[in-house]
Amino acid sequence: MSEHHKTQELIAIRAALGFTQSRMAHEIDMNLRDYQAFEWGETEIPDLYMRAIERIAMLHAVRHRNPMLVPPALRTEAVQFARMVEAGA
Repeated sequence: MSEHHKTQELIAIRAALGFTQSRMAHEIDMNLRDYQAFEWGETEIPDLYMRAIERIAMLHAVRHRNPMLVPPALRTEAVQFARMVEAGA
């Protein structure tokens, strides 16, 4: 995934959750300016942070019973997982 695509995904996830930059920075235990550097393309986004943000999105989707909060790239996998759990696999 290109850095530009990661930046766009990061912004899209934050917007879908209704979080401010400050709130997202807090959620991933980062100061605001360092988080802004990700969104503004000043700093490369480590995969670790992207995975953490995707996990936060999944948790909020479950809490709010809204599957559309799950990032599109993970939605199919999340649905497959839910079906496995329902089936008792």
